[in-house]
Amino acid sequence: MKTLTVKRKIINGDYLIGSFLDETSFDELINFDCDVYDVSGVLLAKFRKNILSESKLLECVNSTREAIVKMDNRGIASGKVDLAKTMNRAGAFVTENFKLQPITHDGRMSKFKVGNCVLNGLIGYMDRTVMMPYCRKTAFTKNEFEKFEKALPFIQEVDFHYSELVNDKWKIQKEYAKATHKNYIIQDTAFTTVTINKDFQTAVHKDAGDLKQGFGNLSCYKTKGCKGGYFVLPQWRIAFDLDNCDLLLVDVHQWHGNTPITKESEEDERISFVMYLRENITECLAPSKELERVKRANNKL
Repeated sequence: MKTLTVKRKIINGDYLIGSFLDETSFDELINFDCDVYDVSGVLLAKFRKNILSESKLLECVNSTREAIVKMDNRGIASGKVDLAKTMNRAGAFVTENFKLQPITHDGRMSKFKVGNCVLNGLIGYMDRTVMMPYCRKTAFTKNEFEKFEKALPFIQEVDFHYSELVNDKWKIQKEYAKATHKNYIIQDTAFTTVTINKDFQTAVHKDAGDLKQGFGNLSCYKTKGCKGGYFVLPQWRIAFDLDNCDLLLVDVHQWHGNTPITKESEEDERISFVMYLRENITECLAPSKELERVKRANNKL
C-alpha cells in the first residue's frame, strides 16, 4: 500500500463547475492501493483494489437494474444544459447554465427546475425535498423491496470496509445513523441512500445533500469493453481508475468529475454505486407521521 501526499495545484476550482474533464485534467492515474493526503495532512481518499466480493457486486448489479431510469434532476453533475440532451418538455426554456424551468400544462412557469437527462437511480431512503415533501423509501425500494434486499450484502460489505479504513468519518456518520429513525437507515450500515449511475460522465461538481462530515463510498461494475470514467480531483490533478470490486473512499465535497466513458459495443456498460447518508434525514419522523404531515399540508392548499 502506497501513501501519496499531493499539493493542491488549483487553489480555487469554482471556475471548473459544470465542465467536463478529460485525460488532460490529471497528472497521475492511481490504479493501486493508495492513501492520498493533501500537504496539510487532510485525507483526500483511500483507494483499494479488488477488495470487494465479486459475487456480491454482481448480485447488487443484477438486482438493482430496474432502479436505473432516465432522470433530469442531477443539476450541475449533468453539465450545462444542452436542449438535445433534455427530456421533451414543451415550452421549457433555459433559466440558468445548468437548469431548465418548464412551463406547466396550464401555461404557468413550474417551480421545479430540471437539467440534462442521464441514466440514474436511487435506492434506499430519502428525506424531504421540494418535489416530495415527506421522508420515504425510494420508488424502487418501495416497489421492489425483495430486489433491494438482494443488494444489501454488497452495501453492507462496503460499509464494513468504510468502518475499517476511515473509522473516524464512519463513526461520525454512524452516530447520525443512530439518531435517525430506523425506517430510513439501510440495514446494518451507516448509509441511507445509494445513487446508481449508468454510463454517466459527471461534470465537475460537489456532492450535495449528504452528510458533510462523512465520506463518499464509490464502487463500480464495468464490462471489458468499457474504458475511461476515471474519477478525478482536478484541483490536485489526480485520478482513480475504478474497476470491478475496487473501493474508493473519497472526500466528495471537493470538486470532482469523471473522464469520458468509451464502449466497444452497445452491450458494454459502466455502472457505479455511490453510498452515503442524507444529512437532513435525522429530522424525519416515523413513516405514519410523515404521511400525516403531508395530509395536513395538502388540506391547507
